[in-house]
Amino acid sequence: HLQQNMQQRHVLIVGAGASGLAAACAASEAGARVTILEKNHVPGRKILSTGAGKCNLTNAQINTARYYGGTKGFLDKTFAACPPAGIREFFEGLGLLTVLDGEGRVFPRSMKAADVTNALVNFITAKGAVLRTLTEVSAVKRIPDGFEVEARGVRPKWDKRSEPGPKIILNCDSLILAAGGPAYPQIGGSSSGYTLAASLGHAVLPPQPVIVPLKVKKSFIKQAAGVRLQASLELLAGGKILARSSGEILFTEYGLSGPAILDLSRAAVLALRSGPVNCRLDLFPEFSVKQLQSLLAARREKMENRFWRDFICGLADERVLLLLSDLAGVGPDKLTGAVPERIFSDFAGLLKSFELELSGPLGFEDAMAAAGGVETSEVSPETFGSKRTKDLFITGELLDIDGDSGGYNLHFAWTSGLLAGRAASR
Repeated sequence: HLQQNMQQRHVLIVGAGASGLAAACAASEAGARVTILEKNHVPGRKILSTGAGKCNLTNAQINTARYYGGTKGFLDKTFAACPPAGIREFFEGLGLLTVLDGEGRVFPRSMKAADVTNALVNFITAKGAVLRTLTEVSAVKRIPDGFEVEARGVRPKWDKRSEPGPKIILNCDSLILAAGGPAYPQIGGSSSGYTLAASLGHAVLPPQPVIVPLKVKKSFIKQAAGVRLQASLELLAGGKILARSSGEILFTEYGLSGPAILDLSRAAVLALRSGPVNCRLDLFPEFSVKQLQSLLAARREKMENRFWRDFICGLADERVLLLLSDLAGVGPDKLTGAVPERIFSDFAGLLKSFELELSGPLGFEDAMAAAGGVETSEVSPETFGSKRTKDLFITGELLDIDGDSGGYNLHFAWTSGLLAGRAASR
């Protein structure tokens, strides 16, 4: 028994988020002694906030085309080493029943993100893993037989009076950096993991917010703040269409949000580095231009003696229509029959092609993910082991890979964590 303990590898994991908890499950299942250090007061803080508290933990349509960044072929090798269907099986092996919605998104059957975290923590606890919360890693360094990790107790955010805990030093055989990225700093997101990776010799591409709401240049947009509607969108730069999406959009005080905007946001953030970018909204995607013109012409004929506010009533949300009316040059108290043909045509054109120049994204406080991070050329796609530092592993958001919304980023976190945990325990 003593000889077995002497041979047991000690795997230390920095971060108890998605990839860190998955890594802990895999390493402890493989027989390693596992320690996890987490700076938040609870594990899985970001997991608890995903999918509006329901946790969209993966997707039935996982494929490499839904991911960005990284070296060519990296994810092909990753998904060969850990097939996408295996993630759902992994959770059901932990006792978590899952359900699939009509868009391919996978949720816990309870629709509670807390059950996802609890299933992971229950498993590693039963395996004897040590989880230390309110413990922030400040430095790591390579030593002859592994790593030396320096950490310190963190004062809880709600406790302004207590002193930070004492500094502690831990040694380990294998080190897994799973500290996450800078998205949502209000719930623990930070760039500290990049600093640790860089200290061990890794190149880090500067992070940028993606899957993020977008700001527009014109302040008139605030007239429609709070309005949600369905639209088709095109992202334009230099006269070319860069990306398309469709679905719900949300008008805000600063610009645009909602699922359809988030789908375009990565392309917008990258394009804005090079020059002006516009977002073109089609607010009547179910009508062709001719069909909408015919509808409006017939409507005008019936309402030529009615006020413009009556004419637009029932077409779409009134606040958006009044905004477009202002841009076209017609007020709500104008008689419909007295509106000049040119202005009427301009209004109809805005319904099908409303262009807004973008000024940039919101910051990491409102971003669901970050592009950039540790270069994947320096990491093995099958094990997530460092090619620069022996027995070091880097997972999840720390890497220069980000996916679409819809469970893709969490899927990558679970996958990278599982592969790293298995490899680190060997």
